[in-house]
Amino acid sequence: MEKDTRYLFEHEKISKAMITLALPSILVSMIDLIYSTINAYFIGKLNNSAMIAAMDPCGSIMMFIESVGVCVGIGGATCLGRYLGAHKDDKVQETVRTAMTLCFLLSRIHMVIGFIVLKPFIRWQTQDEVVVHYAVQYGLISVFTVVFMVVRSTIVHLLRAVGDVKYSTVVISCSVVLNILLDPLFMFDWGLNLGVIGAALATAICNLITCVLCLVRLRSPKTAINWKLMDFHMDKRITREIMKVGVSCYARNCLPAVTSAVYSKQVFRFGTIFTAGCSVGRRAAYLLNYFIQGMVNGYLPLASYHYGAKNYKRMEDTMKWSLTVLTVYALCADTVMWIFCKPYISLFATDPEVINYGMKYLLTNMISLPAYAAYYIFTVTLQAAGKGRESMILSLARQGLIYLPIVIILPSLIREKGIYWSQPLSDFLTVIVAILLSWPLLKEIHEGAKQSY
Repeated sequence: MEKDTRYLFEHEKISKAMITLALPSILVSMIDLIYSTINAYFIGKLNNSAMIAAMDPCGSIMMFIESVGVCVGIGGATCLGRYLGAHKDDKVQETVRTAMTLCFLLSRIHMVIGFIVLKPFIRWQTQDEVVVHYAVQYGLISVFTVVFMVVRSTIVHLLRAVGDVKYSTVVISCSVVLNILLDPLFMFDWGLNLGVIGAALATAICNLITCVLCLVRLRSPKTAINWKLMDFHMDKRITREIMKVGVSCYARNCLPAVTSAVYSKQVFRFGTIFTAGCSVGRRAAYLLNYFIQGMVNGYLPLASYHYGAKNYKRMEDTMKWSLTVLTVYALCADTVMWIFCKPYISLFATDPEVINYGMKYLLTNMISLPAYAAYYIFTVTLQAAGKGRESMILSLARQGLIYLPIVIILPSLIREKGIYWSQPLSDFLTVIVAILLSWPLLKEIHEGAKQSY
């Protein structure tokens, strides 16, 4: 397994190496969203706008807890990539132990916080009692069981860092099929008739199953890394290395939780129907964004490995390939959405007003998709090189320093259009900041690559 991994990272054709690592990563990233998209699809079939709108208020808390998996997973994967590239095999297993210990510890702390703040946090966003009722029902189950998703996310990142991606991809893909089967059974009157509670329970069961199966894989001798359940230990130096990169990932994923809450409070100003439409539009847009995130997460282990091995030529070629592919994807996705926007949005809603608002939201946000792709590549390149400070600043810029003022001010100036345009405007401004912050590293990579010719 280790020999195969080194060949994949050091000698395999870049396009094939990226496809090998990125395709499973894309599926895994999209599956996380598909879970909620499946719920949104079936909830939309209940023809209840309040239920659709109720999925947004508790979403911020879910994102807050899920950020632990991204923080520890990407931080640990980056360390593994550098240690593998530098042939420091003694550090590899200790990194896995430390990462899993951090995952279990931090996920439980975040879960407790989620329980405490859930109901008052929802009421801060909306005073609509019907929406609050459904949001609390959905949120209580989701918060209690989201730990399974956090553990699974961490393991998937660690396995991908050593090139072991097929198993988790198959397992999680099968769980999506199970979720599709369980949702209608739990939600509709011909089954258990549990409504939004049924949607949350179906997703929880699937997350539990995938978590257990990923833990089994981590104990298997068939993978290059190994961890036994309850083998908890934290190496201080490795913890610092994981958190150095992980904190910026945490901020990048936590800040959307904050901004999502502010966004939710702003969008509820214009009524439940408008909120339901924007909720549908956001999920439709996120489904397209997650392809980019999955591709870039596949790029991360290659970039960190090459940076650790000082193979700047291969790192630069990998970055160029990724930027080219994602730019082409973004432009193609824009074109397809302009043509098929209405039938796409209609998958998640039946109310004509909700569909109309969802279309406006989606089409406006698609404009900045190429900028979002470039931003993500630059951010992950910084993380791969261990540039924690720069990647942290960039994460704060997109979802905090830039987006928050826009989403607060713009709706007050141009009302509903301000909701539509807040994210695209933020993306265009952020990609400028990304280029400025990444420039010294890009110059270092380019100079190192020239010496390899």
